[in-house]
Amino acid sequence: MKIETWMDRITSESNLWLNALKLEDGGNYHEAFFLYLKDAEESLKQHALIRAALSCSCAANCLTMTADLASASNLYLRTAMIYETNGDMVIGESVRETLWSYQEAFEYYHLACQSDKAQIVYDKYVSLARKINPFLGEEEAMKSLRFRNESIKNLRANQVSSNIQISTQITNAMEIFLLEVDSVYGNKSGNAVLKMFTKTRGIKSEKSSIN
Repeated sequence: MKIETWMDRITSESNLWLNALKLEDGGNYHEAFFLYLKDAEESLKQHALIRAALSCSCAANCLTMTADLASASNLYLRTAMIYETNGDMVIGESVRETLWSYQEAFEYYHLACQSDKAQIVYDKYVSLARKINPFLGEEEAMKSLRFRNESIKNLRANQVSSNIQISTQITNAMEIFLLEVDSVYGNKSGNAVLKMFTKTRGIKSEKSSIN
């Protein structure tokens, strides 16, 4: 009996993300969107937040290519929320991953034009970074949190009003996924999700040493 390897899994035809990538490369953005969103949803249910955020951002990119900018912005926002949640969840396991997650959240909040939320993540990043290195100032933090100003400006400049009709399928898929994300993000302050993640990932409840 053949043992399935890591390479087998990432190249399998049943791999949603891989099939979505093939469709996107072929210019089939609508079909790719559905597969990316399905992969993000399943990843959330498996508590694989980084994978969920990646697929969510890819789904948003596909919608951008179809000129559905409002829906794309919604998914960029959820991508940021997932990254921020991941950072909060793993802070006792890996400070390095937390800082990276906050950086990704910071970028996607700006991409979704949510400057207030970006500022909150920025403050969390700087506070944690200073605990690691008391001599780290805001200038150094901003270098680490550089969010590709020109790319975001260009993207916003190209965003034009569109009267395209969004399909019912896309609307339904978005509603289901957004509820899934909000259920995770919205409850994190109440520790319910934190307990679920610490149990699932085997994270110790007390703060561990810096990784």
